[in-house]
Amino acid sequence: MSDRVSARGIVYICAVALIGVAVVVFSPRLLGATPLFSWFWAAFFLAVAILAETFPIVWQAYGVSKMEISVSMAVTFAAACLFPPQVAAGIAVVGTLVGDRLTHKEGIKTIYNMAEYAIAVGGASFVYHRFVDVSLDFLAIENGRALVLSAVWYLGSEYLLLAGLFLLLSRGSFVRTLGSLVRTTWLTNLTLLLLGMVITVLYWQDPWTVLFLVPVFVVLSYALKREQTLRSQTQTILEKLVDVLESKSPETAQHSKRVRAWVEDMCDELGMESGEADMVLQAAVLHDLGKVGLDDNLLRKPGLSAEEFHQIMEHPAVSAGLLEGLTLFQGGRDIVLHHHERYDGNGYPDHLAGESIPLGARIITVADSFDAMVSMRPYRAKSLTVTEALKILDHERGAQFDPELVVTFTKLVREHLATGDMTNFPSAVQIDSTDEVSIAAGAQV
Repeated sequence: MSDRVSARGIVYICAVALIGVAVVVFSPRLLGATPLFSWFWAAFFLAVAILAETFPIVWQAYGVSKMEISVSMAVTFAAACLFPPQVAAGIAVVGTLVGDRLTHKEGIKTIYNMAEYAIAVGGASFVYHRFVDVSLDFLAIENGRALVLSAVWYLGSEYLLLAGLFLLLSRGSFVRTLGSLVRTTWLTNLTLLLLGMVITVLYWQDPWTVLFLVPVFVVLSYALKREQTLRSQTQTILEKLVDVLESKSPETAQHSKRVRAWVEDMCDELGMESGEADMVLQAAVLHDLGKVGLDDNLLRKPGLSAEEFHQIMEHPAVSAGLLEGLTLFQGGRDIVLHHHERYDGNGYPDHLAGESIPLGARIITVADSFDAMVSMRPYRAKSLTVTEALKILDHERGAQFDPELVVTFTKLVREHLATGDMTNFPSAVQIDSTDEVSIAAGAQV
């Protein structure tokens, strides 16, 4: 969650908290009889939940927001199936409260986390005990249905509540926000829910067998924690490469920042999920990294020989080579490698065509070419106007550029002009001109 919560966000969190209280208070009354349970094992599950909440395994970014995922989901889902709603919700709420206090989270965030757990866990427990038939074997089809329905409530309520909160923070589309959230986290969450089901089955066979899963939790936590560490290390290396680019070639770095700004607008407009968008944005900043090894005079030279132009054409491969060892950034490396491919297959280095070119590369190609055309370049007497550049993009639809992306990009440019937002443009950009446009003027970027 963002470090700053708006007034609308606070109202939303308070509303969720009220719903959470209602779930905890009324679900036991609607069930009637309280299912039998062991206070010893309830205390055991609470201790494990606190431990899990204190040491989250994954930090999942979503725009300006960030949410934590821990193995507590498996523990609290099992608690929902094993204990009455008020006890299961209590385990989740107290575990969250203690874990958040130990990790020094803001009070408003703790309130939201507790409320979300009360709804997800308390509701899942109600659903499970409403449909389970204790007279049947635990693995009977009817009881399997109860297990699945409770999992649907658990995960569905969490996604809907988080999507509502992120919608207030990002002011996007609810459907797009929900879809992005599901695509980003579904595999991790499904894995943890399945682990929770395994815990439930083992507990009903013999509660003490649950202890045999402790090594599984340790290995899972270690593996996911290590992946998180690798991601952090990769991000640090990428940031250092950006620093190198800025120190070696400030002009190239400024161009890359403007390209990144346009690419960010494109990713938002296309509803790209946050994980994929982050990779494309990082690739946008580094797409010209390979130029740091070229002679500055070569980059500034107005006329190039065939051999010199061939040297410049090698910069995508050089950029990709510098990113080769970053295992978690291989998708970004491919984007950087192919950002000079053409939609008709006549680009370089691999002559890819159409949708065989990575989407991120196709997006960067449009933004990169536009910024190059409206910026001063040594191979042109003057920069093109925005109007001229947009005409060239339109003329090259389906040839150099993805036709749909040109439409999207043109819409974004016109929106910026209509609102007077010039932050994505070079400082000396010109808007309109009555001059004839030469298509060849935009060919070299």
